[in-house]
Amino acid sequence: MLVTKGILNRLKLIATDVDGVLTDGHAIIDSNGHEQKRIYFRDLDAIAIGKKLGLEFALITGEDNGMVDVIAKRFNITQVSRGAKDKLVALRTICSVLGLDSAEVCYIGDSDRDAPAIAWAGFGVAPANGSNQAKTAADYITVCKGGDGVLAEVVDLAREKNG
Repeated sequence: MLVTKGILNRLKLIATDVDGVLTDGHAIIDSNGHEQKRIYFRDLDAIAIGKKLGLEFALITGEDNGMVDVIAKRFNITQVSRGAKDKLVALRTICSVLGLDSAEVCYIGDSDRDAPAIAWAGFGVAPANGSNQAKTAADYITVCKGGDGVLAEVVDLAREKNG
């Protein structure tokens, strides 16, 4: 999909779902009930790169687990919505706090529950393996699958418009 520089020039916030975007959507649960997930390191690097470009980041997840807190603390992400069953409400709340309108926001999500937030954002993104509803709502569908560089691909697009 063609992305116009005009859309990218307005971006101030990249908000992303966690499971299915930063992770591949799989979880390993051990015999003690502890859950482990895998995150592609390039996506984590992309947060630091995006911050150098002047972008803010937000994490919006339906889960409420320690992994989100670790990512938020490590990268100084202050806008975090845990246990968000309505992703659009969570995204609009974050935008209200930051004083942003939809045109200044990129939202990345992979599921039907993400589709309204994807559609509302000025630049809505779904991973290659996202749900049909998420991909239909998106302005851009990544080449990467969830957990395999989706956030890095979006930050690369933003970096290209800067340089």
